[in-house]
Amino acid sequence: MNSRLIQVVAVLLCVGLIAAAATFIPSINDGRRSLNMYGSASPVENAPPDYAFAIQALGAFRGLLTNIAFIRATEYKEKGRYYDAMQLASWICKLQPHFPSVWEFQSWNMAWNISVTTYTPEERWNWVYNGVRLLRDEGLRFNPRAINLYKQLAWTFVNKMSETIDEHHLTYKRNWAWRMHLVLGAPPDPTSEAEREIKIKDFKEVADLTELMKGIAKEGRELPQRDALLKEADKSAALRPYDIARQAAYDFMKSIADAPVSLDALVAQQPDVAATIDALRSLGVVINDQPLTEDDYEANGGLQRTFFLRWLKAESHDWMLSRIRKPDKPDPDADAVQRFDQIVGVRSKSPAGLALRRFVQRKVLVEVYKLDPAQMLSVVEAFGPVDWRSVDAHALYWTTRAIIMGGETIASFSNDKTNTTRMLFFALRNLMLRNRIVFEPYLDNIALSYFNPTPDINFIEPMQQAFVNYGPLLAADWEKTVAGAGDNFKSGHINFLIEAIRMLYLADRPGDAAKYLDYLRDTYYRSDDGSINEAFAKPLDKFVMDSFFEGIDGPRETMIAINTLIGAAYGEMANGNYGRCNRLREMAFNLHRDYMAEKQGMEHQKLPPYQDMQADVANLWLRQPAVSGVETIHKARMWQALPINLRQAVYDGVIEPLTTECGWWKFDVARAFPEPPDMAEYRKSIQHRGPDDKPKDFSTPVQNLGG
Repeated sequence: MNSRLIQVVAVLLCVGLIAAAATFIPSINDGRRSLNMYGSASPVENAPPDYAFAIQALGAFRGLLTNIAFIRATEYKEKGRYYDAMQLASWICKLQPHFPSVWEFQSWNMAWNISVTTYTPEERWNWVYNGVRLLRDEGLRFNPRAINLYKQLAWTFVNKMSETIDEHHLTYKRNWAWRMHLVLGAPPDPTSEAEREIKIKDFKEVADLTELMKGIAKEGRELPQRDALLKEADKSAALRPYDIARQAAYDFMKSIADAPVSLDALVAQQPDVAATIDALRSLGVVINDQPLTEDDYEANGGLQRTFFLRWLKAESHDWMLSRIRKPDKPDPDADAVQRFDQIVGVRSKSPAGLALRRFVQRKVLVEVYKLDPAQMLSVVEAFGPVDWRSVDAHALYWTTRAIIMGGETIASFSNDKTNTTRMLFFALRNLMLRNRIVFEPYLDNIALSYFNPTPDINFIEPMQQAFVNYGPLLAADWEKTVAGAGDNFKSGHINFLIEAIRMLYLADRPGDAAKYLDYLRDTYYRSDDGSINEAFAKPLDKFVMDSFFEGIDGPRETMIAINTLIGAAYGEMANGNYGRCNRLREMAFNLHRDYMAEKQGMEHQKLPPYQDMQADVANLWLRQPAVSGVETIHKARMWQALPINLRQAVYDGVIEPLTTECGWWKFDVARAFPEPPDMAEYRKSIQHRGPDDKPKDFSTPVQNLGG
């Protein structure tokens, strides 16, 4: 066969193959469309002009230019030219808007690589948040079903912001808490009052129980029937505290999700809103149906400052920071805040003002932060009463969003099971450990706001359900898993249950603690080799104490344990968690009492009196140097709740260093740490600390070895 014929046959074969390949284009496009690899039949449809220009003008050369831009962006980053790298990153995304990996890489590069090369907390936060905005505002706009983008966004919240691997993680948490606090405020928290009413409703004769739940227990009080009463009350309660808290969170979010989506619909529902909106224009508050960007929202005349900040100020929150800080200058916006309150009715809770707030809240969540209130509602329903000021709540939101956008459900998913399950576990565990947030914004510098996340026992049950429902999905023989969390999660599940039992016990929920202990026994009582785990057979009180103090022996270890419990109690006291505070103090008191009874007659191994130990820990707690004003506020909160007898015992010893400390942050020490009442009488009555009798001679007698 001559060469010419070979060439003709090759050309014809090539044309035939191209024609055959072309027949697959419709099915390929259908697949791309189902995966949303481009948003519509035309990749430039609804795209901004700069995106459309890049796509149409460069055509097939976009891939080559993207590679060149990647190389240049990396060089700029290595040279510290971050804004040049940022500009190139923006162009890379414009050249390949429907290629999810481009957005994922650039977001990760900003949040993890570029951010750590900056020096101030504010710079670090800006780069981390730029990475969030790139995915949330643009990447998902062009790739709404790209599951990896949702998970990358969730990972930024749960790993970069929530964990402590970044030294500025508290800056991220405070800045995000401030954004959500402005829009949503503090979450509804009826748990404490409702829980107390439920637990004591059938036990009117137990006055001590009511007093105990309200505040600080009296020193040395013994309530022998207390645990039994609480267990019976738990059984008689129609609703669990968890149910009450979740219902309150659900109702709150539903009021926003159900808000009208247009001003016409809002006015039709609440006619008085029209006059309110007109009156607000005199204060520079512009509310309309126009799309709202985050830049416009945060501008000087934007709704963040003119509406939400004024609403927050009008509510007159009794923040510790505002009470103890020396006023430098009056608020220039004070008159506008007063006028705002008159128009909207913040303090009077005007129905028209509240309806308008719900409308604006919904608008900001959807248009500024790209959050779907209906999806937020489903997160509360599925997992519990999340505090949306927590970064972990948003990790949970974006993870569930990924599952749903992948065409699956939260209860059943198969796409990337391992990473999805891991993300859910991380978010839920973090919510269990720090969903209850005490947040007091410092308006002059949000990065210095008081932010203290504390454990939330309302997320013990969701975490338990996650282990039971998701753990078996990753077991090698998941079809044979009949109880527990499967082989892969068995150890983690046992450790979680032990931790949950302790947390519930300390939170005055012995009935719930006993329920989880029963589950632990029923599920993991026997090891894989058939042996019995005797540690799980102990009574509840002993199980908790042993899990805390296993290995304690002698006065030194016991004193450390007691001091640790008292110090933890003071931390809970500062956060207003009085039930947990009282349980910790009770455990410390019982440990001290039992140890002293055991060492009766062994004077050299006795501990100081419990009252003195409490005063010593309070003294050290208050005298430890504060590295920021946040710690001083924490001390002031504890001081307000500390029993008078302990305040009297430590006041003279701590007021001087506290005065110096308050001077650093321009706090008024008289407001932060007021002198306890009756100090003059106390000073006269107190003589010395320690035993009343004379010191005894505990020396060892000399023995006569000479016979």
